[in-house]
Amino acid sequence: MRVTIKSVAEAANVSRGTVDKVLNDRLGVSDEVRERVRNVAKELGYTVNLVGKALAFQKNPIKIGVIILDKKDELFNEIYKGIRLAHDEWKDSGIIIECCVMQKVDVNEQLKYIKELEQKNIRALALSPLDEEVITKELNRLSKKDIKIVTFNTDVPGINKMCFIGQDLKKSGRVAGQLMGDLLPAGGEVAIITGSAKIKALRERKAGFEEIISAEYPAIKIVDTIELANVTSSYAETVELFTAHPNLNGIFMTGRGIGGVGKAIGKLNKKNVKFICFDLLPETIQLIKDKTIDFTITQEPLMQGYLPIKILFEYFFLNKMPEKEYLYTKLEIKIRENI
Repeated sequence: MRVTIKSVAEAANVSRGTVDKVLNDRLGVSDEVRERVRNVAKELGYTVNLVGKALAFQKNPIKIGVIILDKKDELFNEIYKGIRLAHDEWKDSGIIIECCVMQKVDVNEQLKYIKELEQKNIRALALSPLDEEVITKELNRLSKKDIKIVTFNTDVPGINKMCFIGQDLKKSGRVAGQLMGDLLPAGGEVAIITGSAKIKALRERKAGFEEIISAEYPAIKIVDTIELANVTSSYAETVELFTAHPNLNGIFMTGRGIGGVGKAIGKLNKKNVKFICFDLLPETIQLIKDKTIDFTITQEPLMQGYLPIKILFEYFFLNKMPEKEYLYTKLEIKIRENI
């Protein structure tokens, strides 16, 4: 005979409403009762009525909010493709995606979209949060309302989230550092070009790079670090960099603006400078082919969009929590021979 919520409730000596809260991981149940209900459900062999749940969700859909960090960043176009792929896979089960795309990396714009999505009665929010106290407070406020939080691509400390999905960012910086060390066995001068300090992912890549250069390649000196005001300034700021450091041997770039850096290297005839960056966007591919970029490190952006929706679907539909708090996407080193 099939085990029902009613039979679990009777065996655990609680109401059916309490069992429903526990099985759907909602607030309003003590830890002791929550553990007892879960143990009883497991002992009785309770399984979710998938057909019934799908019908219920179609009548009362689950809304998942998504915030895409930067409309101008081609990486996030790939992430968006992953979101659409996941939505198409599960839309018939009663999942609705409410997606907002930020025009630029701006705290106030992200805060505005978080509040707009909350007003649409979302049950979960997937985003690449900016590392600002106001964003952290807002996400923790949503979490207290039982809105589930999943971060992707970049993360922030101190938020109550289900999981983070993306590159192991510190490790990726260390990989870049080892590659630079191998490219410059005799040492030399290296510069770091990075983006907004509000993006924790960029800070972690930079920290990983600096860590391994300091520990294992003492003959390499990091002579400058540039934080780009915006992507369009990368060409001019790279030209200024070469003016300030005419003997520069290497550039490590943590984020966007790669095309401008490549243009400056070509215009100034600096092809001997070793150049390491991230992701496999069209401009990056071309610069690898013409031998301007030595290595780029990828991070599976499609999966960074697909997996948050998959994880939230499995949570709401199958009562399944993610296996880990940090789910790292594949890190691959790309050169001319394998792009």
